[in-house]
Amino acid sequence: MNPFEFVIIILVLSFLFKLANTFIQTKGTRRADDDAAVGAEELKRRLEAVEERVQVLERIVTDEAYDLKRQFKDLAS
Repeated sequence: MNPFEFVIIILVLSFLFKLANTFIQTKGTRRADDDAAVGAEELKRRLEAVEERVQVLERIVTDEAYDLKRQFKDLAS
């Protein structure tokens, strides 16, 4: 084997290594993106649940009967 063939083989092997490394990194990035999308959906669902609970609490606190009950409770104390 002459030195020229040896250099060509080393270049081809380094190119294949770089290609395999890029493929592995891209595959990991796709999984991370999928996990992030699932996490974002979970956060949206939880935020909607919290917003609904806050709306219910606002309705309870602004209700006139709630204020009247609180005043009676304060008088009883």
